[in-house]
Amino acid sequence: MLRFAIVLQTPKDQQSAVYIGYQSLAEGLEHLNHSVTIVAPSDFTRVARLSGRWTPLVYPLALASWLGDRRDKFDLVLFHSYSGWVTSLVGRGRPRALVMFHGVEPLYHRALRAEAQRSGRPLTWRYRLLQEVFMPLVLGIACRRAFGVACLNQREAAYLKQRGWVSGSNLHVLAHGVPPEFFVSSRRRRPLQTLLFVGQWLPMKGVQYLQDAAAVLLGRYADMRLVCAGTLATADQVMAHFPETVRNRVTVLPRVDQASLAQLYRNADVFVFPSLYEGFSRAIVEAMASRLPIVCTSVGVAADALRHEHSALIVPTHDAGALVAAVERLRANSDFADRLADGAAEAARRYTLADVSHRTIDVVIDAARGAR
Repeated sequence: MLRFAIVLQTPKDQQSAVYIGYQSLAEGLEHLNHSVTIVAPSDFTRVARLSGRWTPLVYPLALASWLGDRRDKFDLVLFHSYSGWVTSLVGRGRPRALVMFHGVEPLYHRALRAEAQRSGRPLTWRYRLLQEVFMPLVLGIACRRAFGVACLNQREAAYLKQRGWVSGSNLHVLAHGVPPEFFVSSRRRRPLQTLLFVGQWLPMKGVQYLQDAAAVLLGRYADMRLVCAGTLATADQVMAHFPETVRNRVTVLPRVDQASLAQLYRNADVFVFPSLYEGFSRAIVEAMASRLPIVCTSVGVAADALRHEHSALIVPTHDAGALVAAVERLRANSDFADRLADGAAEAARRYTLADVSHRTIDVVIDAARGAR
């Protein structure tokens, strides 16, 4: 029996893609008779009380103290991003670690800074100091001292190697998997009317460009509607961004369980995702599995899995007009929309939860046995 600890830097939220993914991994390892302990900031009272800006410093300190008395109780610790940097620095290689990225912070910050400059709202010097000086320093420590590093896409892998934080031999690109309930074998043709967006209502999800495009499309087509799911922001907060004339055709669902989410994909006619940065975006693969025509930017898994005009319409970031043109193109050509949906569904077969879980479990077990 192998003993694992999974250390998250995000909450244990049952609707979080990160937490859902790690729960699935834990279940797979436990099914093989291994033991798994999942730890998050909420498990440390002092960390949970602090402002988020202090988390990259205080949480790793708390973890190093917690693991200091448990070094011999785990064969391998999976550290979410920077969370294990103090342990790696002071632990002398015990316990052995895998660093698991779900979005590489410096790449996210680069996209965020570009968007801030475009919007005329520059980032504070404190935030820039954290992300441009402190974060690369601690990530370098965590990665160089780890037994292995895993990320979610090829762009992240290239960045990690370019920085010299990891070599090719101990770097893994591990995707997220999609449960079987999202996969459909066919979809009845119907008029393109319902646009679906799935994601938090945050600037980095490209919501400014989504709302601008939706205002144009819903203004032009009286039968068109937009569904925004998993926003975490309230319906009133999201609705305030749309013109009053179209709000009656915008549906906001702040939280959606997995069964309801799968049905939302089935009820939609096109998936629209103008994100500015993604580590992966399981929502895109859910849309692929659901055989939806997709309009998205080339971020996260989209850059690795989708091809323009073969399995999606790839549009530039920061471009509401391109979103409008892409949706109108699909609306005007049902055969083309069907071909894109078929191409996306074919690509989604590489991301079944079972296959992805097996690949991830193999990497994790090999690392644990190597650590022994």
